Amino acid sequence: MEISEQKKLESNIWKFYIFQALRSLAFFLPIIVLFWQDNGLSMTEIMLLQSIFAVTVVLLEIPTGYFADIFGRRKSLIYSGFFLFLAALTYGVGSNFSHFLVAEILWAIGNSLISGSDSAFVYDSLKELKRENSYKKVWGHSMFLLAISVGFASIVGGFIGAINFRWTFFAILPFLALLIPLTISMHEPRRHKLIFKKGYMWELLRILKYSLMENKKLRWLILYSGIISSFLLAALWLYQPYFSLSGLEIIHFGFIFAAFQVVAGLASKYSHKIEEKLGAKNSLIMLIALLGLSYLLMSNFVYLFSFVFAFLPQFVRGFYKVVINDYINKLATSDIRATILSADNMMGRLMYAIIAPFVGWIADVYSLLQAFTMLGITVLIIGTVFLFVLHRNKVV
Repeated sequence: MEISEQKKLESNIWKFYIFQALRSLAFFLPIIVLFWQDNGLSMTEIMLLQSIFAVTVVLLEIPTGYFADIFGRRKSLIYSGFFLFLAALTYGVGSNFSHFLVAEILWAIGNSLISGSDSAFVYDSLKELKRENSYKKVWGHSMFLLAISVGFASIVGGFIGAINFRWTFFAILPFLALLIPLTISMHEPRRHKLIFKKGYMWELLRILKYSLMENKKLRWLILYSGIISSFLLAALWLYQPYFSLSGLEIIHFGFIFAAFQVVAGLASKYSHKIEEKLGAKNSLIMLIALLGLSYLLMSNFVYLFSFVFAFLPQFVRGFYKVVINDYINKLATSDIRATILSADNMMGRLMYAIIAPFVGWIADVYSLLQAFTMLGITVLIIGTVFLFVLHRNKVV
């Protein structure tokens, strides 16, 4: 390998670190629900936006993967920056549901172009440098930078949002604009890791049939995972109006959302130790119990410090994916393991897309607290039924 070629490939790594940090500066994250409401959207419309976003991401996952495989990961990352910039700009100048719908679809396209392309780009660059053994270390550091960036942006976003909600979108524009020249300067490595192989669609359908219809243990575990994922996401968009209702100042929202990342991160880091002490059965029971408890506590106690109840779902968010993925890995053979994990993510998004508008409707027609009550009771009932089925099928 020529020295100039090696330097270009080595520069891919630190440039990708910068890419991860820049794209994660979501200053709008701690106030976006309040921004939607300030522009006249009901909770039903807000949840409908998120439902459409989730479905769009699912529909685009395979086409954007093919695009990256055919045209290159670098080009996929270049276009992702372009779409993310357009999405933030549309939000910055938008003022109604139609504008925000366009922004959400643009955001979904941008994220879908990144999904898969990012990890393949890093792996292929390291493979060319004969350093593929350091992939986990490099990828782990990139995810750490992403989390730090999200936390930093949440804190800053709380201060900006306290002045003007719309400014949080304008604040991210320069950073998203930088993604375009940054990705253009990257060097396309030779492809070693395909995101989607030829005929992947039929393979995915075959594995979906196997995991959801033929293998009972996998089916119920994937559905149980989907229940947890969908109820976690549905409640996420209720937190900001709940914080306002409890009397918390907007300037503090960012600190809470940053703390969410810390709690989820620590739960992920120590999930294996917690699971070893509790065991599989108690770990799965704990997930549903903590979710139901947190939502019922928020529905019945509205005080200045009631936001602490929202930290329970963040623990679940960090804990459940690591543990359930481990259970799925043990049930799935190596040749289909990655696809089953993709199916698991897809199922969670689709279930969330179904329940989200209904949760928003409850908040509009009845009240925000009633929506939390419904979430708490429903997740406890459905979760208990699924735990019983998992036990009967000897999953736990």
